[in-house]
Amino acid sequence: MCGIFGGVGVSEQEARAALENINRGNDGITVSTYGGVVLGSRRHLVKISDKEGVDEGQSDQPYDSDVRPVSLVFNGEFFNFAEFKAGCLRDALFKTQGDTEVFLKLYEAEGIDFLKRRDIDSMFALGILDREQNKLYITRDWPGRVPLFYYYDKDSRTFLFSSQLSGLHTLDRVDLNNAHELVPGHYLTLDLDTFELEETCYYKVQAIKKDQELLDIGQELHQRLQKSARNRTMGDVPICTMLSGGIDSLMTTHYVLASIDFKNVSYQPTSYVFAVEGFDSPDVQRARIAAEGFKEIGLVHKEVFATAEQLVEDIPDIVRLFEMRNIKALSVYPLPIYYYLAPVMKADGFKVTIGGHGVDELLGAYDNWKELNTPHKVQSGYAARLLFINNIWENMMRRASIIFMERGPIEARFPFLQQEVCEYLLGVDPKWLQITPHNVELMLELISKRGGPQSDWGRQLPWIHDYLVQYLDAGGKQPGGFDESQHTDVEKLFWKFPLMVAGMHAAADSYLPFNLLFNAKLRGQHGAGISSLEPQIIKRYADLGNTDIEIYRSMVTKAFRLRGDWFEKPAKSAV
Repeated sequence: MCGIFGGVGVSEQEARAALENINRGNDGITVSTYGGVVLGSRRHLVKISDKEGVDEGQSDQPYDSDVRPVSLVFNGEFFNFAEFKAGCLRDALFKTQGDTEVFLKLYEAEGIDFLKRRDIDSMFALGILDREQNKLYITRDWPGRVPLFYYYDKDSRTFLFSSQLSGLHTLDRVDLNNAHELVPGHYLTLDLDTFELEETCYYKVQAIKKDQELLDIGQELHQRLQKSARNRTMGDVPICTMLSGGIDSLMTTHYVLASIDFKNVSYQPTSYVFAVEGFDSPDVQRARIAAEGFKEIGLVHKEVFATAEQLVEDIPDIVRLFEMRNIKALSVYPLPIYYYLAPVMKADGFKVTIGGHGVDELLGAYDNWKELNTPHKVQSGYAARLLFINNIWENMMRRASIIFMERGPIEARFPFLQQEVCEYLLGVDPKWLQITPHNVELMLELISKRGGPQSDWGRQLPWIHDYLVQYLDAGGKQPGGFDESQHTDVEKLFWKFPLMVAGMHAAADSYLPFNLLFNAKLRGQHGAGISSLEPQIIKRYADLGNTDIEIYRSMVTKAFRLRGDWFEKPAKSAV
């Protein structure tokens, strides 16, 4: 992961100042000029490239082709780059050991159409200058794991791209009301002769719908996640995970740590959870239980806290770093998790963290809160899940990528957001994502066959088993004798039933305790205690508004010099 900046109508000095304002790496900055085009990079060294001629304090980018007049800057990771070097690019001459040059070779071989390949496993934003065609391309992956903003003014012949708004913010002549974020799965082509800008969609997600039974779904998902997690351990630096106790982070931590040979690395398996100090956090409690399941590999589990007072005072800075101009209240409350975890991870020597993000979007498993008020039956339908994942870049991806980098820098990776995993989960029939008598019978059968002795069931599974039995006895209705939170916990387990079954396959092959799969949890902002601070935030910033959304909009307006009507008329694509 790096920071990139460049374009037309900017000097090297300005580009360097912009990159210095984008904290996306501490391993060097390099800016180069090619005629009237500037390309620059700020490096977060994760994979050693061994590129010759790179001095201390420099990035190893831009990369220049020896075959064609082409130069490239790259922000992200090409997780399966080694497969390409050994496969379709095996006859190419490589001068480095890293992944950036593989993108350059793909462009040399296939032109910009290489983006249409569906075998690329990468999170990326790219700037590609082709001096032979006299065109500048910028592009980003789907579903948008790496941010990329741009500014275009044809009259002044200005076109700028930046990993973050904070890069564009350094230029007084750039109106941030007219800066845009490139839509994931698209690329822009700037014709340097006519200065016309064209936008092209190169990727559309295709749900893989199969007529499969649940056990087969779980088995295939298990295999896909194993591969995705293994690819995401690529690199030469320490890797940690986020473990908040729910099945998303539990399975991510399992697959990731199972892919690392800790006998041959210099760091210990480590996970992190965050909560507000003094709050009785369900996340912390469930994370402690989950961490016990990794005793066999010596997991070091760390709990990170911030006081309520400190968090409330930090809200303006947190909102500024989020760089979401069309802000929503529900988007703000998870942000402190990343804001406070990143510095601790960095202090502990980590440069990469891996999380379970994306599951709620792919399976339609969100709790209703604030601006989101959609029944689960609608959420779990094919159309809603597709809409969720196609818009994940405007919320969760930005906070994970930008805030983690700005506060670390820490690079965040997500096994569930690998394209093949996404397309497979989007194709899961909604009938497997809800509590029904048939699904309850299946779960009870799986518990009977795979759960082992009841003495190993822990605290959750015994009462859940009793609940399921009584649910069937009651004819598929909520049984008596359980409180509302228990009804909710059981219902939410079925929202992610296919993932639970994948976890059962993983448990059968490893040390992972079966009972940990039955651990429904609150959304992070609730389980960490952040949403409980809403009254304090409103009181502290009453001069900015009467509600939390009014306050957050005021903060965003100030941070990014937005016009008064911006929230009614936000920036659209410049193309």
